[in-house]
Amino acid sequence: MDLSGKKRFKIRDFFPGWNLIEYIGLRGFAGAINSLPIAAATRIAEAVGELLFFLLRKRRRIAFDNVEIAFGATLPPQRKREIVRGAFRNLVISLMELFRMQSMLKEAESNFEFEGTERLDRAFSRGKGVILVISHLGSWEYLAFLPYLRKYPCSVIGRPMRNPYVYRWVQELRRKTALNHIDKKNAVKEVLRELRANHLVAILIDQWAGTEGLRGRFFGEETSTTSIPVRLSKKTGAALIPAYCLRTSAGRYKISIMPEVAIQGETENDWETQTTDALNRLLEEQIRRNPVQWIWTHRRWKGYNAYHSKAKT
Repeated sequence: MDLSGKKRFKIRDFFPGWNLIEYIGLRGFAGAINSLPIAAATRIAEAVGELLFFLLRKRRRIAFDNVEIAFGATLPPQRKREIVRGAFRNLVISLMELFRMQSMLKEAESNFEFEGTERLDRAFSRGKGVILVISHLGSWEYLAFLPYLRKYPCSVIGRPMRNPYVYRWVQELRRKTALNHIDKKNAVKEVLRELRANHLVAILIDQWAGTEGLRGRFFGEETSTTSIPVRLSKKTGAALIPAYCLRTSAGRYKISIMPEVAIQGETENDWETQTTDALNRLLEEQIRRNPVQWIWTHRRWKGYNAYHSKAKT
């Protein structure tokens, strides 16, 4: 539903064959991308991102609203525009990188550097598993090369996509790095089983969590954030460790493992809120350092976005 209450037109609702056509098109695009050197594929992805910046008016408006929330008067308008345009490029590059997963497997040893993996080793030595707190920052899909190259058993919680063909394909691509995919619908039991086996479980925290999440502030504006990582850590004793995979150049990446975040606060209300807030502050810091590599097109602040978008119509 949009702000006016009218149902938005979606081609897949009226044309059942659209999912298959979309899947075939993406597979063809992926095949073409995989035939190119990474530098050429990155340039094509950047060009497509530039095109989408101009074509996707609604997403562009959301991105500008989000950047305004995060940076306000601290950045000039030209810099904010650079961040939004760069974010569109980054989004397409990230999609291209997912499609190139198979090719990257052959080059991974020389194209990834790691920082802070000793923190994971210390956490695993306690025998209670690790919750890797991740976000849509940088080349987030390539965080899968952490378990692939360092041989950590790892699972990730994923939300089903609208297109079942694409969803199955994406799962196949992720499994090539030995990543175990856990469907969000049946996540709790499987996640607990993985943590009890002293495995790694990755959970995204930077999307709007709706009524299931905690109300708190992100870049100073009220939003909803999942507290699942914190609750799981409190329940199981698993270490709570943020991690990021940032693109340093075309085809080169740095995976950073940050210091463990301790559970903060004494009462249930306090520790859940305070620790989730601490995770958000750490993510804010990383986004400020690398603003172009975050997904600004997502409605992270839905209340703010709805109010301002309605005011502009």
